[in-house]
Amino acid sequence: MLKQKDALGKFLAVAICLSGFSAVAHDAVAGGWVESGRTAYYKNSFFGSFDSHTCSVGGPDFAGFPGSCPNDGASGWNSNFTASFDLSSSDLNICNFDPHSPGSSCDTQAYAVNGQAVRGGLPANCTVGTRAVASWGRKETIVIQYEELDVETTEQAREYVCQ
Repeated sequence: MLKQKDALGKFLAVAICLSGFSAVAHDAVAGGWVESGRTAYYKNSFFGSFDSHTCSVGGPDFAGFPGSCPNDGASGWNSNFTASFDLSSSDLNICNFDPHSPGSSCDTQAYAVNGQAVRGGLPANCTVGTRAVASWGRKETIVIQYEELDVETTEQAREYVCQ
């Protein structure tokens, strides 16, 4: 009886190890999203605004927003950024929130691959080498100095590469 339990225990240990290898192999084949370093960020309110646009890690910021990446046409940053950002922004502009109620807010998100935008977050599965830009937006009524209300809008985008 003891030998049967030992044999069963060894069998289960081997099965668990093999299933672990199988999961690792599956993940490597499926691919996953990794940030490329290209970003865009914009924050605006009645009392002030801030914008930043970077096309590559450590690269210079571009004046204006959303800016452009003239030497980076092959990545598709411009078309993916424009498509995802426009969809997220249009959803943000029609969201239903109360500008007279502190804390009232709404959030949007979209992503684009090959210049085609889709509402929501990046899909879990991807094809290795694919580039996508995911955009998020938030509009919120905030209380500022002297208990005045302000509507603050924050929008950002990040590029991802499937690896």
